[in-house]
Amino acid sequence: MTKNTEENFEEFIGKTKKSSRGKWIAAAVILVFFVLLVFVSIDWVMGALVHTRKEVQVPDITKKPVTAALNSLASVNLALKQAGLEYAENVPPGSVLRQIPTAGSTVREGRVIRVWISQGDEMVFVPSVEGLDLRAAQLAVRQAGLQVEKVENAYSLTVDKGLIISQTPEADSMLTRGDKVTLTLSNGQPPASVILVPDFRNKKLAEATLWASQQNMNLIVKEDANSPFPYGTIAEQQPAADSEVAPGSAVVVTVSRREASEDEKMYHLHYELPQGKKAMRIRIVMTDDNGEREVINESRQPGSKIDLEIPYSGKATFRILSDGILVREREIQ
Repeated sequence: MTKNTEENFEEFIGKTKKSSRGKWIAAAVILVFFVLLVFVSIDWVMGALVHTRKEVQVPDITKKPVTAALNSLASVNLALKQAGLEYAENVPPGSVLRQIPTAGSTVREGRVIRVWISQGDEMVFVPSVEGLDLRAAQLAVRQAGLQVEKVENAYSLTVDKGLIISQTPEADSMLTRGDKVTLTLSNGQPPASVILVPDFRNKKLAEATLWASQQNMNLIVKEDANSPFPYGTIAEQQPAADSEVAPGSAVVVTVSRREASEDEKMYHLHYELPQGKKAMRIRIVMTDDNGEREVINESRQPGSKIDLEIPYSGKATFRILSDGILVREREIQ
């Protein structure tokens, strides 16, 4: 092959490559053009469809149940979407609390209205503040979302001066957030002129009888043949312990008169509450051949002791719960 022939061949190959590359570029440009054309067309069509929809006014659906809100929106060809849940006063649970767009706004048919649904008033648990000092008790009440309505003062045989004796409502009750709690603050031991009722529960009748005689009280004794406590033990009393009474007042005690069965045994339960800053709700539950029964469910001060003689039949299980937490469990035969 001559030199001229080789040069002509190379020139031909170069032209061919350039021609091929040009075709690819042209094809790519055409493809992009058509894609843009399709996109613009779709956008135009959708816009035309949207703008052909009729404009409507958003109805007011606040404070309406969801079903009623859906019906109101459907009547003007609008849709509903839940955006969230919120607590709210004076708006029943399951009702619309607020909406976007707001009532009276002008929108086109098919628009989605976002709504927030009411969960009603927020409920909170009343904290246990018995045994706390006043400042700590007030702080615990506020942190629970409640308010201290008032602080009353009373003497106490068992609670030191400056600590909370009792509270109303009781611990673990449920209230609406913002509700009020009343606290009773201890003034310590009473003077000689003030008579307080001791705690006679789980004690023998003779102790209550002696006290009533010394204080010139009218002791009324009731009997309970189905009591879980041993024969002669005081199960209940009225007024409650630490209540102030005047000489000659009536004090009612309920005494166990349950007859012991042949296979009945007696278990001495001793439990000492740990030291701490507040009273604890102590619940003692026993399960034996006769089923399950609650022996104690009351507030006790830190460091106080519980000594009980508890009758049982067959195999028994004793459980002690402090503020709802199981702290001791024992099986006996």
